[in-house]
Amino acid sequence: MSTFKVKDMNCGHCEMTIKNEFSKLNTEVKIEINLQEKMIKIENLEDEKVMSLLKDIGFTSEKVK
Repeated sequence: MSTFKVKDMNCGHCEMTIKNEFSKLNTEVKIEINLQEKMIKIENLEDEKVMSLLKDIGFTSEKVK
């Protein structure tokens, strides 16, 4: 599982947008979002694809671990 900081994720709408976009990829992708800490944990997806998709939908991210 990889963890990313998404500094510009500010509200429930941001959270829903991210969840919806990642759910379109495949059913194997698991995502956990902590809105208060602005953190996303993703399983079964390469880090580069995660960061690319977040960028495509308007979010900046950095890999934490």
